[in-house]
Amino acid sequence: MAMLSSIAKKPVTGLTCIFILIVISVPFQKRIDDIRGNFRAIEETLYLSSSALKKISLGYKEIVADIYWLRAIQYFGSKKVKEQDPELLYKYFDILTDLDPQFVNAYRFGGTFLTEPPPYGLGDVDKGIKLFDKGRENNPDNFRIPLEEAFIYYLYDKNYERAAELFNEASEKPGLSGLRRASIKGMAASAHNYGGNRQLSKKIWREIYETTTNEGRRNFALRNIEELNTMDMEDRLTQALREYIKRYNEEPKTLDALKDTGIIKQIPKEPLGGKFIIASKLKAVKSSTLVDQQFKQNLGFLASRIQKFKKVYDRYPIDVAELKDFIDQGGVREFTPHPLGEDYVYNPKTGVIGSN
Repeated sequence: MAMLSSIAKKPVTGLTCIFILIVISVPFQKRIDDIRGNFRAIEETLYLSSSALKKISLGYKEIVADIYWLRAIQYFGSKKVKEQDPELLYKYFDILTDLDPQFVNAYRFGGTFLTEPPPYGLGDVDKGIKLFDKGRENNPDNFRIPLEEAFIYYLYDKNYERAAELFNEASEKPGLSGLRRASIKGMAASAHNYGGNRQLSKKIWREIYETTTNEGRRNFALRNIEELNTMDMEDRLTQALREYIKRYNEEPKTLDALKDTGIIKQIPKEPLGGKFIIASKLKAVKSSTLVDQQFKQNLGFLASRIQKFKKVYDRYPIDVAELKDFIDQGGVREFTPHPLGEDYVYNPKTGVIGSN
C-alpha cells in the first residue's frame, strides 16, 4: 500500500489522487472479474498468473496489487480462521507481491497470519517463513521483515539460532537509530542464550555495552553479562555437586563440602548479590537471584494463562496438569516448570498459583 500511504501525506493532492485511483481501478477490477465471471469466489482469480495480471494491468501493477490487497482483506476477514486455506492465502499473497515486490505490509501481514497458530492464524510456519524470505529478498534494506521473521523462528519454530541470525541481520539495516540497533542486537543475544550459545550471547552483550552511548542500555547490557557469567558458575558448581554425589552417594549439606573435599578450589561469590543454593530435586546448584527472577516471571506467565483458560472455559483449570496441557496446546510458549524443580501450589477455586 506504499502508493496509498504516500498519497495521504498531501490532503488536497491526496483527495484528487484517490478519486483518480478509484476511477482507474474500476476497469481493472471489472476486467479481472469479467475474465472469471462476476461475483465468482476469490479463489477463481488465482487461475490468473502473475504474468497474466501484469499484462492486463496496462503498466499499473501497483494499482492491481492494491486491488488484490483490498480483496484479500475483505475475503479473509469475512471467513472464520478454521474455514481458511493456508495454500490459498499463500498463493494469493505470492501473486500480490509478484505484482508489487516492495509491498512490505503484504509480506508482514501474510507471513504472520499464515504462521500464528489458531485461533489467531493458520498455523503454517513453513509458508509464513517462505513469504517472509521472499520479502527479505525483494526488500534488502527493510529491517522490519527480518525482525518479524526472527520472531517466527523464536516463538513458533523454536529455532533460536536462526532467530538470532535474523535479529542480527535486522540490526545491520540502514536508517536505524543507535538505540534501536542495540535493542535488536540484544534480542539476538537473548536468542543465542535460549539456543544454548551462551558465549556468543555474552559477546553480543559485551559489544552493546562497549559501543552504546545510552546509559540505560549500557546498564542493561552489563546486567545481562553478569547473568550469563552467573549461569556459567551454576554449571561449574552443578558439575562439582554431581561429582560429590557420585563419590559419596549422598548430597552435601552445604556447598562448602565441595571445597573441603577438594572437588572444587573455592565457592565463587554470586555476581548478582545473592547466593548459590542446592536445588535437591534437580541435583543442581542455582543462583538465588536468578531463581527468584525466574520464579516471578513464571508466575506472571502462568497467571495470565490461567485467566485466559477461564475466559475460554468460564472456569479455572482443575489442576496444574490441565493448565500445562492448555499452555502446551497453544503452541507459542511451553509450560514453565518451577526453577527449583519443585511443585507449584495451585488453588483451583481462586485460580491463584504460587509455591511453598
